[in-house]
Amino acid sequence: MFLDDAKAHVNSGDASVVLLSGNVRDVYFSSGKFCILSEALRSEVLAGYDTVAEYDPQGGIQFADSKQREAYFRALGGYDAYHKTNYAQNPPKEPGPAFSILDNFARLHLIDKKSFAVIVHYLDHIIPTGLTNNPELRYLIIALDKWAQNPEFRRNKIRFILIAPEIARLDAFIGKNAFIEHIAVARPGSDERKLTVGEAQKTRGISSSAEEVARLAELTAGLTNRQILEILDKKQTDEIRLRAIKKELIGAECRGLLEIVEPKHSLSAVAGHEKVKEILSLTASAIQQGKTSYLPMGFLICGPVGTGKTFITECFAHDAALPVVKFLNFRSQWQGETEANLEKIFNILKSIYPVAVMIDEADAFLGNRDAQGDSGVSMRVFASLAALMSDTSYRGKIIWFLMTSRPDLLPVDMKRQGRAEEHLALFHPQSKAELESLYQSVCRKLKITTPLAELSPLLDKNRSYSGADIEAMLTRAALAAEVKHSAALSETIMKETIGNFRSPEYPLAIELQTLVAVRECTHQDMVPEKYRALKAADIEARINELLTMLRQR
Repeated sequence: MFLDDAKAHVNSGDASVVLLSGNVRDVYFSSGKFCILSEALRSEVLAGYDTVAEYDPQGGIQFADSKQREAYFRALGGYDAYHKTNYAQNPPKEPGPAFSILDNFARLHLIDKKSFAVIVHYLDHIIPTGLTNNPELRYLIIALDKWAQNPEFRRNKIRFILIAPEIARLDAFIGKNAFIEHIAVARPGSDERKLTVGEAQKTRGISSSAEEVARLAELTAGLTNRQILEILDKKQTDEIRLRAIKKELIGAECRGLLEIVEPKHSLSAVAGHEKVKEILSLTASAIQQGKTSYLPMGFLICGPVGTGKTFITECFAHDAALPVVKFLNFRSQWQGETEANLEKIFNILKSIYPVAVMIDEADAFLGNRDAQGDSGVSMRVFASLAALMSDTSYRGKIIWFLMTSRPDLLPVDMKRQGRAEEHLALFHPQSKAELESLYQSVCRKLKITTPLAELSPLLDKNRSYSGADIEAMLTRAALAAEVKHSAALSETIMKETIGNFRSPEYPLAIELQTLVAVRECTHQDMVPEKYRALKAADIEARINELLTMLRQR
């Protein structure tokens, strides 16, 4: 647990100020019971200190020990006599005077050669980002910096433990201060979850085997100890129900930042795209066998609209038995909020691996390092995402899927080797056999009995059809059969629907999306035959021509 790291840092003398971030609002098993962070710090990290104080703007300066509280009020009397204040009768809660009193109290302990520690809660609310022009805030920042740089404090066990869940919400001078030791509190790993499950079951008088404890620990990956205890309190240990509760808990915690997708289909449900399925199946098998050392860091899935980029990614996750997380809109208009949201997302991803991360419309979603007009937020977001995507310690643990019909708009930084390494291209059906296979696949997906032996004779030979087009035809026909005709979907209804079906056509845009997919694809055998003989220069020239034509529209 992180408590061992915190104890080592606090007692080493290397730093007098330690900043804890991340999973700091959880409960932790310490001294034979589950307790909140401040209790765990007092019992394990700060055990033996002469005085341990806590401060937050709502409760002011407080002490768990009555004798330490009495000594504090005696010291306040001396402070009042010197500063002409009345704090002994009315202790202040505001950060400015409270920090001044804590500084004075720490120096008294230094003179008396006694150890002293203070736990400061809600530091991100006390010194938030974006308020550096506030004189009182500058005083607090300077006070913390002086505490961190004081060599006497470091040598004589005078310690300040600061707590802020997301560093991004904290003033940058403190969040990035080189004199402040930063400890990121991770969500419970496998061993800690086993400990939590085992102790919780023991407390409830439930005898669980090692196998059952390991099963529950695996199913609760990504949850906090507090959430695990909540589930066990409700006696929800059935796998299906537990997964549903886990999805709800993480979704609620992320406040719409992430969506956990439950894949329902395997790659066998995907029609066509045989070479893409072959690579994804190989990757899924490697994950299931635990052979993840050489897996790609990520995939770029490209191709024209309607080719099933999202669907094939979900099918891969189903075969690999991975949870799938989809990024939602984590950007905010409030300063520091976007970076804090991203920090929360990263902390969750790092705790639930192995996991597949889907970013749809990646070219628009990710932005680029040259974005302007938002005080550098987009550039910082881009840099943070790029850094995590290229962190090889997460190879085989966090697998990125960037999906886009316009990979040419995606920054090279994101699609280079070491990030989205494999570029897989999906194309519209190229033959009658592929089209019929796609038709059968969509029928299975929609659970519709195929009303036609063959679909292709009824379609326009001069245009291409995507899976989305075929699905639109089938759903329209099924709806007409169910509501208008009150009958099963028949060949007659299907023919009538297809005869009346017009899909919006964007031939130039589709051709552009197809050609940029051909150019982007890293596997020659995925490229349709008619494009393989084209020279790169010819493809480039036609792409530029199409871009010019589309801009002129």
